[in-house]
Amino acid sequence: MQTPVVILGANFYTALGAIRTLGRRGIPVYALDYHFPTAYALASRYVTRRILCPDVNTDEEGLARFLLDLGKSFPERPVLMATADNYALLISRYAEELSRYYLFPDNRANLLEKVIDKKGLAQLAEEHGLRIPQTFIVDQEANLAKITSNIAYPCIIKPALSHKFVRVFRQKCIFVNNEGELLPALKTAQDSRLEVMVQEIIPGFDDRMYVFDAYINKQGRVTHTFSAQKLRQFPINFGSSTLTHQVFIRELIELGREYMQKIGYRGYGEIEFKQHPDNGLFYLIEINARLSTLNILFDQCGVEFTYIMYRDLIGNPLPDFHLEEERPWAFWHAYEDLISCFAYLKKKQLTLGQIIKPWRAHRKAHAVWAADDPLPLFAFSRLIFGKIAGKLLRVVTRT
Repeated sequence: MQTPVVILGANFYTALGAIRTLGRRGIPVYALDYHFPTAYALASRYVTRRILCPDVNTDEEGLARFLLDLGKSFPERPVLMATADNYALLISRYAEELSRYYLFPDNRANLLEKVIDKKGLAQLAEEHGLRIPQTFIVDQEANLAKITSNIAYPCIIKPALSHKFVRVFRQKCIFVNNEGELLPALKTAQDSRLEVMVQEIIPGFDDRMYVFDAYINKQGRVTHTFSAQKLRQFPINFGSSTLTHQVFIRELIELGREYMQKIGYRGYGEIEFKQHPDNGLFYLIEINARLSTLNILFDQCGVEFTYIMYRDLIGNPLPDFHLEEERPWAFWHAYEDLISCFAYLKKKQLTLGQIIKPWRAHRKAHAVWAADDPLPLFAFSRLIFGKIAGKLLRVVTRT
């Protein structure tokens, strides 16, 4: 029997992609989630066992104890993978205890906390000379007058920890046009006890966003690389990919490798960059220290990062591979992309022709649909229809 994998979190297509990558290779997958009704990835035929666990958002310590007890039940250490920031933080914080029962990349203490926490990332960038947009950290000692007079408008307010911020504001950041909007927005964030920062917006449309993906082994060697360009996002301008195609950009690859090695990162990681339209420079936007939403795109292009990490952690690494040609694949999340396209049209950021052209130009790597594993799509659709029905009911009730 092959070494099993324990996947933390199953309520997003990030987990679904990883489950399918591993399951198709006959690897046993134990998928954990704290709320089965919304964990649509659990419907996958490739899940060996579905496990209800404590909620990482409200009981991180309880989940850590749960994982330690679960780990003791395996005859050999399984591989442990995180599908979201909160799970990656848990693994990092309890690394010493969990490493007795699980296999996962060995990053130095507190590195993932700094990478995931946008405040920590800004400090890492300053320490290692990484190019990021102008950033002001807002804390108790922050000089708001200095921030408001030096930041260029429009700007954004970003959270230190995205998953906490999204739970409060239902968005990844707050767009600010002027000082009159900035100060009240900062007060709202502070009243919610959220650590935030004010950051310059690098100009340019969403297709100026790029991703660099890599695997770095325990010796610190970059063994696999991949790059892609976002074409559309949800929500538009400051969201996750809805249409992203693979593209090879040597400068981006070299910069990403340099940044990962400077901070001493280990395991699979993804850097999001935005290219400035005037000077052509790539600015680091964030680093994802968990599995990627683009997993299916990697698989279709022959760079299966989930499996690459698995093989390395069990001591049987795959040969090095760096994708340096362009392949005709694009990641596509049909439901979210449809919503985004209406928003782009409404704001006159794209025309119908500009929407259709890139969509027709690529073969699709679907976020949720798979012919050999159809049930997750039905589970996802049930959730969407439930949300729509709930909204309609609230409208009818108010009238």
